[in-house]
Amino acid sequence: MVIRLLLLLILAIAQINGDNKKKDLTTENTRPIIGILTQPTPTVWLKPNRTTYLAASYVKYIEATGAQVVPIRMYQTTDYYLHLFNSLNGVLFPGGDLTDEYLFVAKLFYMWSLKDFDEIQKSFPVWGTCLGFEVLLMLTRSSTDILEPCQGYDYATELTFMPNANDSRLLGTSLPLNVKYALENEPTTSNYHNFCMRPENFSADPILSTFYKMLTISPDLERRTFVSTIESRRYPVFGVQWHPEKNAFEWRVNTTIPHTKDSVDVMQYMANFLNNQTRQNMNHFDSLEDELKYLIYQYTPEFTDLDKTHFQQIYYFYE
Repeated sequence: MVIRLLLLLILAIAQINGDNKKKDLTTENTRPIIGILTQPTPTVWLKPNRTTYLAASYVKYIEATGAQVVPIRMYQTTDYYLHLFNSLNGVLFPGGDLTDEYLFVAKLFYMWSLKDFDEIQKSFPVWGTCLGFEVLLMLTRSSTDILEPCQGYDYATELTFMPNANDSRLLGTSLPLNVKYALENEPTTSNYHNFCMRPENFSADPILSTFYKMLTISPDLERRTFVSTIESRRYPVFGVQWHPEKNAFEWRVNTTIPHTKDSVDVMQYMANFLNNQTRQNMNHFDSLEDELKYLIYQYTPEFTDLDKTHFQQIYYFYE
């Protein structure tokens, strides 16, 4: 009888502990919406009156994780950007060409994210890809003159993990072993950049090295290394010099964009990581009507002239 009572007591305690470990769904945003910065349309594309654009691959990249997308348009008021910051669950700074307007809008979201985290411990994730990665460094350093030219355009390469990667949020214990192996041993990261942050310059800079962990480095076409993945030590800020979104969604021939299963697994992991970060943010639009005014669905992507760009599809916006 005593043994039976002890067994029942153990089972009861186990049940209580099990219930306590159940996920509290009230702390997870089950319909996250991520903003993506648009940017001025290059004049060489000859698209009259199409002031700004957004590559469709970024939209598909986010939607593949179960999130929705809002294009953050250029040349709008500060009230417009603040409304989106308070309604969205995170932001992605995409690749492209640096302009004053892109830098201005990125700075708003970056500074508001840090402010919310410091003042009310609220996480608003900020992710930078390629140009977005470079802009994160510029904003943190308060300088646009911190990169150097490098041979980093149109090639795929592997990553070399740095010691800081082991205990990072992005590339630490959450990273599946097969994805880590692919990143370290296969050319799964697509590069389309002409400027680099050299690891020696990063490490020597007290502001950058204090704010960020250098998670990976990569070789450029001259076999010189550059910083390729970072995350903030304190804030929900992450950056990659390479393009995870291209692996599954850009198909122009005669490019080095990898399309292997492993490279697509890499892409999916990075996208899922960002989405999981945004699920911790509980912002929402004031109403469904307000939300629908901003979602990407009201726009239609166009198939592009592949002689002028490597994008398959582009959203254009008339500002």
